[in-house]
Parts: sequence; structure tokens; C-alpha cells
Amino acid sequence: MFCPQCKSEYQEGVVICCDCNIPLVSALKCEPKLEVADFEEILITNNEADIAIIKSLFDSEGIVYYFLGEHFAFPIRLMVNKDQADEARELLKDLIASSLDNNNSDENSKETEEK
Repeated sequence: MFCPQCKSEYQEGVVICCDCNIPLVSALKCEPKLEVADFEEILITNNEADIAIIKSLFDSEGIVYYFLGEHFAFPIRLMVNKDQADEARELLKDLIASSLDNNNSDENSKETEEK
């Protein structure tokens, strides 16, 4: 006998899981294998604001992603499901362009200040 919730095995004659308090079953159902997704790096950033925007955008669009190194080190790498990489790049075009414009204007400001 098995608990369908916690998967504990019990001796014959026991009918309720003592931990979950639910009826036991004679056999557990086979669980489907998890699909392993391949991920592709599509962006490297150190900007926490960009990360917050990307999370909001991708969550709303159903893009499967994760940030490699988000809580540990810079730079942070945006990893996206390979099947959705092109869609993700399209969504990020404006963000990437504005980041590049900001970086260029910052460099131009520094050059002007140095003169």
C-alpha cells in the first residue's frame, strides 16, 4: 500500500497515511518524465533594472527563461529556452537598443567632462 501524496509505502492492512491522513492505494501511478529544455544565452547584463523589466516582459509572454548568476556574480546571463530564443530576442530589441544608447551617452558625457 502506498500514499498517493507523499509516496510512502505501508504494510498490508494499513489503509490511511499517518502523515497525510488520506486513503492509501495499492499501486502508485507512473509519473510522466519531465522534458529537459535546452537553453541559449541571449543577453549579458549587470543592470538590475533591465533584469526586472525582462522578468515582467517574459512572464507576461510565457517565455521560459532563467538568469544565470543572478544572485551570485556579475555579469548575469539571460538564458532562454532555445525554442523561444528568436521570440525573446524580438521582445528585447527595444530594451537592448535603449541600453546601448544609454551606454553611448554615458561615454560621450565622460569625454565631454574630461575636455
